[in-house]
Amino acid sequence: MRNLVFYFQVHQPRRIRPYRRSEIGVRHDYFWDERNREIMQRVAQKCYIPATRILLQEGIPASFSLSGIFLEQAAEYAPEVIEIFRDYFKSGLGEVMSETYYHSLASIWNPQEFRNQVEEHRRLVQRLFGISPVSFRNTELIFSDEISREVKGMGFRNMVTEGTDEIIATHSPNYPYLSVSGLKLLLRNYRMSDDIAFRFSNPGWNDFPLFADKYAGWVANSPGDVTNVFMDYETFGEHQWKETGIFQFLTALPHELSRRGVEIATVDRATSDNGNHGTVSVENPISWADTDRNLNAWLGNAMQNDAFNAVKSLSGTQDVKTWRTLQTSDHIYYMSVRNFADQDVHSYFNPYQSPYLAFMYYMAILDDLAMAVNK
Repeated sequence: MRNLVFYFQVHQPRRIRPYRRSEIGVRHDYFWDERNREIMQRVAQKCYIPATRILLQEGIPASFSLSGIFLEQAAEYAPEVIEIFRDYFKSGLGEVMSETYYHSLASIWNPQEFRNQVEEHRRLVQRLFGISPVSFRNTELIFSDEISREVKGMGFRNMVTEGTDEIIATHSPNYPYLSVSGLKLLLRNYRMSDDIAFRFSNPGWNDFPLFADKYAGWVANSPGDVTNVFMDYETFGEHQWKETGIFQFLTALPHELSRRGVEIATVDRATSDNGNHGTVSVENPISWADTDRNLNAWLGNAMQNDAFNAVKSLSGTQDVKTWRTLQTSDHIYYMSVRNFADQDVHSYFNPYQSPYLAFMYYMAILDDLAMAVNK
């Protein structure tokens, strides 16, 4: 039977507050608690609770990666979110995937830091849900052969990444593969994923409106064994508001798929039930971010590179928790100055008035943290 694989990223950064240079050495409270609380509670009511309730009611399997930073804030600001996820995973429908606790870029610069953050996330998932993950997703699906070796060495058996144009030119995203390290690998079908995540409510799209029967027909008629639909969980209710019909779409989809002989599966189930179709090698890191699908969303300009190098240089700080929280990739993502095709996405997620302010606040905070290191 053909599979559709749902994988959902669930993440909220601890956003830094507007921190002025005049505060360096005076104030050491960096995080925008009021704003972070408001966003978590809003998205909980718009997305996390109603969407997970539908998954439970309709018996929809899915794989989730829930960043440690997200889980911290959910426990603090919206504990009912932890409870409904706990109910979902207890039902046996869901798979929890492992990742870096801090949604960081550690995998591209420090293997030991990468392993430390993954282990910290593993411990949190075990404590909250009683689960030891077997599948891995790296921050923003960042992947390379070298990263796959690190992940394999940590004992995982599955990994997910982006089906970039370069990869799918020779490897259809609709089959499982192996990485060079021997991990079972699923490639995101970005067209089928973005039809829901980005185009669902766009009246200018040729296939608008998108109903569940139409989408299920596309999946059933696609060649291959699996259709890998990977997206931000906030698609349901936050990025695509309930008024668009996104929840009705999610409710109806499993029934329409089943009628056409398609079964929804988790990452681990799909890789176990379907044989691999060869090996995929990726020398230079890829991601699912922006149209470039590489690291340019975080390291595409001088500000971002300066910020990245500055936070790396503070590895000697005694305040490891704060340092790792400042590694969260969103902080550097907000500094992006991208082309027209990508800028709308960056603007939507940016809590500041400009990428330049994001850079100024972040660097001021790092300067204050550096003073503590030097002392």
